[in-house]
Amino acid sequence: MRSRLLFLLVLAVAASASHAAEHTAMTTTAVNVRAGPDRAFPTVTWLLSGTSVTVVGCIANWRWCDVIAGKDRGWVYTRYLAYPFEGSKVTIVRGGPKLGLPAIEFSLGPYWDEHYRDRIWFARKAYWQTRWDRRPPQRGIGGMGSDGAR
Repeated sequence: MRSRLLFLLVLAVAASASHAAEHTAMTTTAVNVRAGPDRAFPTVTWLLSGTSVTVVGCIANWRWCDVIAGKDRGWVYTRYLAYPFEGSKVTIVRGGPKLGLPAIEFSLGPYWDEHYRDRIWFARKAYWQTRWDRRPPQRGIGGMGSDGAR
């Protein structure tokens, strides 16, 4: 029984490590990690330049990616994330869909319920949901949006 549990634990760690290695990016400057894909969202944490993060996926306009850094999870503007591509590092905002990162959707309610219940600003989830629902349409990858500052 003990050896079986140890085997399952090793297998889980190996699977997790291989998945994380698939989509590892690096911050290009000190950057805020936000609670959603817009600079208006609360700051979850901040990361130093050169910090490795696991990219879970990016929203369709390739401006923001959902990342994991240590025990924290949140959204980083892709101008500040470099990803290996064809022998060099490319910012995700420039590489976009060519990089092969997963495209994902952001749904505030379920995302916050899963990741931020212990945060002080979680109590105002309805306010943030209304604010998110009223945002102007996002531009595609070619247009400059107002969504990205550190």
